Amino acid sequence: MDIGSAIRQMREQLGLKLEAVAMEAGTDAGNLSRIETGKQKPSIGRLESIARAMNVGVTDLYALIENVRVLPATPPVLRDGDDTSYTDDTQVLRRSFAALDAHHRKLVIEFAKLLNRLQKEETAGRESA
Repeated sequence: MDIGSAIRQMREQLGLKLEAVAMEAGTDAGNLSRIETGKQKPSIGRLESIARAMNVGVTDLYALIENVRVLPATPPVLRDGDDTSYTDDTQVLRRSFAALDAHHRKLVIEFAKLLNRLQKEETAGRESA
């Protein structure tokens, strides 16, 4: 077993979607798929971010390779939720958000809350008409 196989096995054991783990790890599903199939080797930094996205340690992944019994970790609660479709728009939004400083992130969050409130008001207005 190689590191990619260990990542896939751990991800499936935890019941996590490839797209969700890739998004949390700061990469895309295609890249994570290439890592899991052994077509690409992850850098140490990427391996750490993948493990962190699954809420496990890098040592847990290597323990799988060495065939050492590892207690399953609690699946992480991903910020976007497992039912979220990880479209290109979502990936662009997430990367753009990550590039902002704390002040501008707060502004984006407040703007999103405002848009949600406006959308609810518009929906309620249409339903009452």
